[in-house]
Amino acid sequence: MAMTNLAQPIYLDHNATTPPLPEVVEAVCETLRTAYGNPSSGHRQGEPARRLLQRARETLQSCLDTSDDQFVFTGSGTEANNLALRSLARHGSCIITSTIEHSSILSSATRLQAEGTAIEIIAVTEEGEVDLHALRQQLSTHHHAAVSIQWINNETGVIQPIREITALAREYGALVHIDAAQAIGKIDTAVEALAPDFLSLTAHKFNGPAGVGVLYAKQPELIDPLCVGGGQQSGWHAGTENTAGIAGLQCALELRYSELHEAIAHMAKLRGTFEQTVLDLCPWVRINGLKDRRVCNTSNMCFEGIEGQALVGRLDAQGIYCSQSSACTTGRPEPSHVLRAMGLSEAQAYASVRFSFGVTNTQEEAELAGTVVATEAEYLKRIFT
Repeated sequence: MAMTNLAQPIYLDHNATTPPLPEVVEAVCETLRTAYGNPSSGHRQGEPARRLLQRARETLQSCLDTSDDQFVFTGSGTEANNLALRSLARHGSCIITSTIEHSSILSSATRLQAEGTAIEIIAVTEEGEVDLHALRQQLSTHHHAAVSIQWINNETGVIQPIREITALAREYGALVHIDAAQAIGKIDTAVEALAPDFLSLTAHKFNGPAGVGVLYAKQPELIDPLCVGGGQQSGWHAGTENTAGIAGLQCALELRYSELHEAIAHMAKLRGTFEQTVLDLCPWVRINGLKDRRVCNTSNMCFEGIEGQALVGRLDAQGIYCSQSSACTTGRPEPSHVLRAMGLSEAQAYASVRFSFGVTNTQEEAELAGTVVATEAEYLKRIFT
C-alpha cells in the first residue's frame, strides 16, 4: 500500500513534550532581553529577575491551590523527582513505590537501594491502578516509610486514586511524594487538599519550555539538596536560576489555568473522536488501562498481531507522530515496563502504541489521524498474519 505524506504533520506525542505556545516563546525571549541579571545580585539589574521568580511562585501557588509558596526550581521533572526521592530516603525508613513509575523514579530508587536505602515496589492491577491492599501491607510493615506515586501514568494515562493513597500513607505516618508531571494542566490539582510532602512537575508537559521543573515542598527543611555550592533558593538547590525558562513556565501555567476546564474538554473530545474512529474501523484493537479513569488526552492502544514499532514508523513517514512508550525509555529494546507490569504479554506490549493529544490539536486532526492509524493497522495486520 502506498503512503502519502499529509499536508501538515499531526503531532500526537504531547505526553513526551508539548510545543511551546507563542506567548510562552515571547515571555522567554523578553526575559532574556530585559531580565538577564542574576537574581542573587545586589544591584538593580538583578531586581527584575528577583521579581520574576517571586511572580512565578505566586502563580504556582494560585494554580496549584496551596497556601504554601515553597517551590524549588529545577532543570527538569526528572531532576525534581531525583531531589524528592533523595529527600525521602533521608527521612523515611523505606521508600514504597510501584512497578509502573517513570524511569526517573525507578532508576533513582535502584541507586538509593544500592546505597543502603530500603525500597519496596508494589504491584498494580491489570488495569494499571496501584494495588491499595499491597500498599497497606507495606505501610504496616515499614513504620515511618515514604511513598512515591505518579498521579497520572505517562504511558496509559491511568489516573491513580491519589486521595486514597495519600490518606492511607498519612494513616501510617508516611511521607508522600506525588509525581504530577502528567497531571498539571489536565485535571484539577488542588494540592492543599492532598497535602503531600513533595510534588513534582515540569513545564514542557503543558506547553511551556523544556529545561525547567519544579518541586513543591511542604516542609522545605526535609530537602536533601542534590546541588550545593551556593545560597540560591534558600540553599535547597544551588545554582543560578533559569529565569527565562521560569518565565515561560509561569506564562504557560497562567494560560492553561485561565481556561483549564475548556482545555480539558477540548482534549477529551479529540481523544474520544480519535478512539471512536480507530475502534469503528478496527474493532480488534483494544485500549490499555482503565477506560473511565484515564486522563483526558491519552490513548494507549494494543494492535495485537502486529509490531507497534512498524506502525509508529509508517505513521511517522506520513507525518503522524506518536510513540510506543515514554520518551525517556524509547532507546531501550525492551517492551514497556508499564504494560508488562499490567499483565500484558511481551508481544502485546510490543504491539501497543501511545497517542497523546494537546490543546494545539484540532478536531480535523483527530478524525484524520484516526482514519490513517486504522488504515495502516489493517495493512500491517495483513502483512504480519
